[in-house]
Formats: sequence, structure tokens, C-alpha cells
Amino acid sequence: MAWKLEANSNMAPQGKKRTVVIGLDGTPYHFIKKMIADGVCPHLARLASSGSLLEMKSTHPAISSVAWTSFSTGVNPAKHGIFGFMERTPNTYDIYFPNSKHVMSKTVWNILRDYNKRSVVINVPSTYPAQEMNGVLVAGFVAIDLARASYPSSIVPKLKEMGYKIDVETQLITESKDKLLDDIFLTLEKRTQAILHFLKNEAWDLFIGVFTETDRLHHFFWDAFERNTPHLGARFLDYYKKVDDSIGKIVEGLSDDVTLILLSDHGFCELKQEIYINYWLKTEGFLSFKAGPPKSLSDIAPGSKAYCLDPGRIYLNVKGREPNGCVSPGEEYEQLRNTLIAKLMELRDPETKTTLIDKVHKRENIYRGKYIDRAPDLVIEPKHGYDLKGAFSKELLLSKGNFTGMHTYDNAFVFVSQKNMVKNSVEIIDVTATILASLDIPIPDDMDGVNMVKWD
Repeated sequence: MAWKLEANSNMAPQGKKRTVVIGLDGTPYHFIKKMIADGVCPHLARLASSGSLLEMKSTHPAISSVAWTSFSTGVNPAKHGIFGFMERTPNTYDIYFPNSKHVMSKTVWNILRDYNKRSVVINVPSTYPAQEMNGVLVAGFVAIDLARASYPSSIVPKLKEMGYKIDVETQLITESKDKLLDDIFLTLEKRTQAILHFLKNEAWDLFIGVFTETDRLHHFFWDAFERNTPHLGARFLDYYKKVDDSIGKIVEGLSDDVTLILLSDHGFCELKQEIYINYWLKTEGFLSFKAGPPKSLSDIAPGSKAYCLDPGRIYLNVKGREPNGCVSPGEEYEQLRNTLIAKLMELRDPETKTTLIDKVHKRENIYRGKYIDRAPDLVIEPKHGYDLKGAFSKELLLSKGNFTGMHTYDNAFVFVSQKNMVKNSVEIIDVTATILASLDIPIPDDMDGVNMVKWD
């Protein structure tokens, strides 16, 4: 490797294998390539020249709760049990918001714990509340309380002292775009401060730090980047210069025997329209509600055949599974799924006549594992630019809110500080297996991910 920095009191003995993973939430591969080519990110450019930068696929659906959980466990959602930001309570129409206690597979840091390896994990989504581990954990989105987000509790005073921010205050967009941008910059500064503190002052074999501010920037300001909007477009690029500076500071503290991995959890693109799938199901006669306007899934009327949860997860109202199920398992179930697929693939923007849906996946084609019965029956993958929504009360097919950017399944990225790659078509679950291989830890037999690197 090209970097070699000063050791500190917590550096491991020379030759001991250690790995650092830095996440840039929602940062696309082709965007990173452009930032490197345009000279915006010189530290990333130096890294890319000395290792391997690859395009990577995310998860279905391509949202942080699913993708980062797949990263942390190395398995698909039917094994770790997280399919979205909200889940159905079995045999009811009730909804709950899954947290770290609902993750049903072992995380990479708990696999390492079995080998007496110590980890530091900063700001990985879906790790709240923080649970006991061998090391340090500061939970990420959607953490709401710093004390419950931190393990051990002894780190909380230091986090408060540095003014650590759990997340960006996105409601500032209602005041002004510049106020939101100011907070995005501030959150990056505090996140970097925390990462550098724990990197230098804790012993670790695996260090993971994730910047989720990139995702917030993209959601609200992707159009400013695409159109090179005066002022806002310049601030967008200034932010990535700061991200690059943060990466430079992190790398500066590493010795050359440390493996470095960078990744995003999904790609990003400009958002043209939001698609309200429950409105579509209602107009097509597959869904109705007991009273209007409906507030939640519990308002679904008997006789409804299908409903949607964010972002484009369709569940059939199956007899014996849902309280008022009316779709019989077997032939009727399969016929209905095929009908929905055919109709969705014909769905078009009424104005542009553009088709809106790229693929519709049957659950058994994308998931495998003991929790597949909890999985959506269909998962919709939209065309770039068309973001799927599961709102129940919308009375229109297409709309546009404050977001100007959206997630994509393709165009995520991964960087590994090695040239000997053995797998060029990679998925986010492969990063987990690669982390274990970098530390000479056996990859569990039930892990879906595959090591990407031929190690020296």
C-alpha cells in the first residue's frame, strides 16, 4: 500500500492483520469515478490507483435498513429477517419498525468476537439500540437516543463533549436549503471527529465507520449536482471535497499492513416522479379500505387482494396468513402474482408515456432462507428516476416531494486495497466475506457472500 503513518499506543503489533471499512451511504460508482476524474477527490484518486474500485449491486429493496444489514451479516434478507424500514407483525395488519434486536443472523463483528477479535463500529444503520459486543459501537440511523445508541456507556460523555450528531436534521429543508446544507457539513465534521477519535484511541481488529450524510445530501440536492446549479451545485462539490479530506485523515492514521475497504450501500440517481403503488392497486381493483382516508394497513377492507409497503414491496392478502385473507395459496396465488407482474410492467407515466417499472421479482427468485415466509410476495424494481412509495392515503399515481434524488439497486461501489480480485461481479454481501477473509477468519457455511480477493 502507498500509505504508512505514525503508530499510536493502540496500534497492533506489526504484521497483525487488521481491516478498516469506510461506508459512504448511497454514493454511486459512476459518480465516484467522475469525482476522481474531475480532481474533486484526490485522496480517493490515490487509493483507486493502488487498489481495486468496482461497481457493486445492492439488495432488494435497495434501502439502507436492508442493505446495511446484509452488509453486516453477509446474508440475504430471508436469513437476517429485515425486508424494509417497517415490517408486518405476523398474522395481523399491524406494523412495527425493526431494530437491531430483530436482526436474526450474526453480524460480522459478533463473528469476530468468537475469535477474540475486537471491533469498533460507528454509525452503521440498523444497529440501534446498541447491544453488547467485544469493542465499541455507536449506532446509526434510526438511532434516537445517544445513550441507547452507545456501547459501552462509558463512551457517551466523550461523544457529548465533542458534540456528536447522530444524524442530519433534515427538517431544516423547510427553513432553507442552505441551513440544511450547513447541518450536513456539520454532521460530517462531527462524524469524522468521532471516527478519528475511536480509530486512534481504541484497540481494534476491525474498524467500521459509515458516513450517512452523503445519502441526505443526495436526496435533497442531487438535482443541483446534475444541473450544476449556481451556489448549491458548488456546495455539493465542496461537500465531497470535505468527504475526501475525511478519508485522507482516516487513511493517514493507518499502517501499510491494514486492509482498507470503502463501499456504498446502493446507488443514486435523479428523481423524476414518486409512484404510489397502493393508489395503483386501488384503481386496478386489487385494494380497498374500510373508511377513508386510510391511515394505516389496519384500514384494509375484506376482499382486498394485495397491498404495498415501502418501497414497492407487494404482499398478497393470503388466506391463513392475513386476518382477512381472501387469496387461496397455490394456483390462485400464482395467477394473481403473474397478473400483477404483467400489469405493473405495462405501467406508464401518463404524460411522457415512459414505462415506469424495470423488473418485478417473485420472492423465491431473490430470497432464500428460513424467514422467506416473512418476505414480500413481489418486489418491484423501478426504472431510474421513479421512486416507489407505499403511502395509503394518496389519491394520485405520480407526485414529487422535497427529494430530488433516489436510490438505485445498481451503481453502488466497493474499493479494496488489493489488486488481485477474483470476483468482478460483486454484491454488497460479498464485502462481509471479504472482511473475514482479510482477517484470516473462516467464512461461515451459511453466509451468502463470497470473498472477492485472492489474498497474498
